[in-house]
Amino acid sequence: MTETLTWTTARRIALRAQGLGPARRADTPGPAASRRALARTLESTHLLQIDSVSVFARAHHLPVYTRSGPWAPSALERAVRPGPTRSLRESFAHEAAFATEDVHRLLAFRRRTVSERDWGALREIATSSPQLFDRIRAVLAELGPASAAEVSAHLGDTERGEGWGWRRTSTQWAVEYLFRTGALDCVGRSAQFERLYRVAEAEEAPVDEPAALRALVEKAARSLGVAEPGSLADYFRLRRREVTPALQELVDEGTLSEVTVTHPAGARTMLRHRDAPSPTPLRVAALVSPFDPLVFHRPRLAHLFDVDYRIGIYTPAAKRTTGYYSLLFLLGDVIPARVDLRADRAAGVLEVRGSFREPLPHLPARQRPSAPGIAEALAAELRRAARWQGLDGIEVRTGDGTGELSAPLAAALAEGPATG
Repeated sequence: MTETLTWTTARRIALRAQGLGPARRADTPGPAASRRALARTLESTHLLQIDSVSVFARAHHLPVYTRSGPWAPSALERAVRPGPTRSLRESFAHEAAFATEDVHRLLAFRRRTVSERDWGALREIATSSPQLFDRIRAVLAELGPASAAEVSAHLGDTERGEGWGWRRTSTQWAVEYLFRTGALDCVGRSAQFERLYRVAEAEEAPVDEPAALRALVEKAARSLGVAEPGSLADYFRLRRREVTPALQELVDEGTLSEVTVTHPAGARTMLRHRDAPSPTPLRVAALVSPFDPLVFHRPRLAHLFDVDYRIGIYTPAAKRTTGYYSLLFLLGDVIPARVDLRADRAAGVLEVRGSFREPLPHLPARQRPSAPGIAEALAAELRRAARWQGLDGIEVRTGDGTGELSAPLAAALAEGPATG
């Protein structure tokens, strides 16, 4: 008989499976504690999606903050750096991401697929510069870790072509291809956030694709706790048809079980991992990046948390309704708000450019936090976030277009305690 879970129970399982719930720090700890915070986050997530936008904090720094509070991102730089302490690899795991060594190894079939695929840009390179790949390897051996732009400049290749979009030189296209195939290893990022490459060491014997898919799906299921098949496939950007046999195997052996999750719009069938955590209530108030593994899959965010999220970066400013790069605000087991933040580092101020309440159209009114309750909890979290980023003050914009929470948030910050 299929077990039935309430909507609230499913949310709590999902949050705890992602490592949310334990107490968070108020201030940034030392290097060792920061490394432990990173490791604990990766035990739950297996990866951190990379994003270059740093209007507040980079997306790959936020998941650790969301789960543990302030930490030193230098721990991540150390984890990626080659050597005995290396524990992460930049991979195309969920888009570009820092992934654990195990996930990187399991994704060897994806790198093999890229190496067998014909890129249009490479057809021209193969004709005009057949020795380019060997020359790139020689340059990296000479220079040490270097960006694609540095390799291209070293080879005197400056022709980027015409038109809009990714205007790369032939050398830059070739470097990107070599990285995606696994021939090059990314060993960090430059001050301009460019990948730094070196020639990759030979990989261990790869896991065969069916076994790798099964292992990846099981990791996704453990990380999500309870999820629909589409969300399990999306976690490592796998195709639904690719993972269907693995999902059936995991169900047949009892690792996954079907559950019915009640919902005001109609019950949904999901799969729960046998080691999913208990659905105990959470006392958490935390900012969440739109690229956090908790909310990777936008349909899951809508179904499980009643939130319809679209990032504003790609929307013209005049058409944005909730800011440029709004972070979600988690309070307990609901996401009742989002905030558009900007760190003005020159002035030492955290700017709150918009504070918006989520409609939560299906959530019963009794489960929705009040505006004053949201504002008070958010004010405390913003104080924590400002300290983490080394900012001394918080300024909240109010008035037209800044959201219905802006005035109560400004009041809460003015009246509240000095520490969060």
